[in-house]
Amino acid sequence: MKLISLLATAAIGSTQAFAPVSNNGKTVSTHLRAEIGDSGVAFEHVARPSGGPGDSESLKACQSLLSEYLPKLKALPGAQVTRQVCGGCLDFKVSITQPLEEHGAWAEANYDPIESEFMEKLKGIEGTSLHEVQEITFETL
Repeated sequence: MKLISLLATAAIGSTQAFAPVSNNGKTVSTHLRAEIGDSGVAFEHVARPSGGPGDSESLKACQSLLSEYLPKLKALPGAQVTRQVCGGCLDFKVSITQPLEEHGAWAEANYDPIESEFMEKLKGIEGTSLHEVQEITFETL
């Protein structure tokens, strides 16, 4: 199956690109905000989409897995969980979006144990392929 992604991505050397920018000790907001270099791309939220394409039977199994893990995912600090499914190739993605300040603690824990457990079970679903996790900024404009 062909993977179709609606997410525009750019290769960034590491997640250090998502490190908060110092404001020289000035308190300007209660929200943590970062910028990727001097690109003008500023953000307050980071998302972790994971998933891969499948067929209708695997889509049913993916949804069942998501239903099993949804309470754990929603329990992450500040987490908003979204599911995206391509109507053509049935690409199944789950995104966990957190404010930048909340995301750091989960990142420091290497996204365990939830992400590794979820991905291991997702990879075990027959009919799915190209399993991946990305770290992207996620902003409502």
